[in-house]
Amino acid sequence: MQSIRQLIIETMARIIVIVLLVTSSHLNLLGQVKWSFELHCGGAYNVPTPLTIHQQGYPNIKLMARFRTEAFTPPVYWDWRITRWNNNRGWEFEAIHHKLYLNNTDDEVQKFNISHGFNILTLNRCYQERLFRYRVGLGVVLTHPESKIRNKEFGNSSDSWDMGYFISGPILNIGIGKPIRLFNKVHFNLEAKSSVSYTYIKINDGHANLFNVAFHLVAGFGVDFYKKNP
Repeated sequence: MQSIRQLIIETMARIIVIVLLVTSSHLNLLGQVKWSFELHCGGAYNVPTPLTIHQQGYPNIKLMARFRTEAFTPPVYWDWRITRWNNNRGWEFEAIHHKLYLNNTDDEVQKFNISHGFNILTLNRCYQERLFRYRVGLGVVLTHPESKIRNKEFGNSSDSWDMGYFISGPILNIGIGKPIRLFNKVHFNLEAKSSVSYTYIKINDGHANLFNVAFHLVAGFGVDFYKKNP
């Protein structure tokens, strides 16, 4: 049963990656009037959600996971995106470096962190309506898990060369932002976002199924790059 669930999650994630790549390639052929690039800092509140841990030779562990983000502890929380605008409509690629640290650890779940990235990668459709920008996106979560379950460790958050990244599942990304024009091509942006994901997280001798709902608040700057239509 667990192998079927893992196969479904990983297949969904791979399909989304393929759709992102194909769509991005198609967008390169479209004549757009403007590009924009935005870089934000910020943080997130994680809603308590179910976490189920499956470890070989042991009964399953089920708990209501309470995560903190530690947004300003290195590696810090960041969010960047690049957008191709056509009038008030656009397509964009967005990358968010979200982080999870489990608060309610115990004697069995001694550590469960995704500190080097609960990385959110999405393709968004965005709209400018009067004073606000709205966006909705679908993508994948790229995780770097570090855990210690029943004294069995997985991952290494202290090693910068530990490349233990995994495509872990699908994610929905929704946001509403308020851009404030500072100069002709430069703006400040304040944005509230939410993300919903279901992921398959690797541990030593097993895996965990994690449902995450987070509310994000980000602020940063953007630059516009104009391009003539072909």
